[in-house]
Amino acid sequence: MLEEIPRWYALKVFFNKTSQLKSKIKVQDVETFIPMQTVERYDSTGLHYEEKPLVNSLMFIHCRESWLLAFRREYYQDFMYYRRAGSHLPGPINDDEMRMFMFVTSVDNGKNLRYFGEDSSGFRMGQKVRVIGGIYKGAEGYIKRIKKDRKLIVSISGVAVVAVSYIPQEFLEKIED
Repeated sequence: MLEEIPRWYALKVFFNKTSQLKSKIKVQDVETFIPMQTVERYDSTGLHYEEKPLVNSLMFIHCRESWLLAFRREYYQDFMYYRRAGSHLPGPINDDEMRMFMFVTSVDNGKNLRYFGEDSSGFRMGQKVRVIGGIYKGAEGYIKRIKKDRKLIVSISGVAVVAVSYIPQEFLEKIED
């Protein structure tokens, strides 16, 4: 029998309680990732910066599928996982997609990101590129014009799409498929 390897999975956490669900995970070899962003908030005392989830109910977990299924049986009221097409099993995320998504959502505290919800075919159009300079150096995605501005689109198929703010042409290199 083959040993099961840990994979990344996306979870939809009910009632936006990602931090509470994260605290229930007490296994050492299970990693979690919640994409965060820094937002400005003004009140009577002035300007404040606070970290908030980029997507209120989205959390990623790196674990074995069997562990996730057992955890789901225990905490079924707290979350659901994104499923494989035509199945009731969790849908693993491609490691390269997850690595790139984690990278772009972590740069600059998510200040220059725009979240577009679940992946849609409209964002797959355009040239695949790699960023070769600046704070997003190493990121890969697709170029898409959104509101008259060229954006780098990074997606996790069927889960999430984010757009990174304008990247100068000289920082981009085409990737041949």
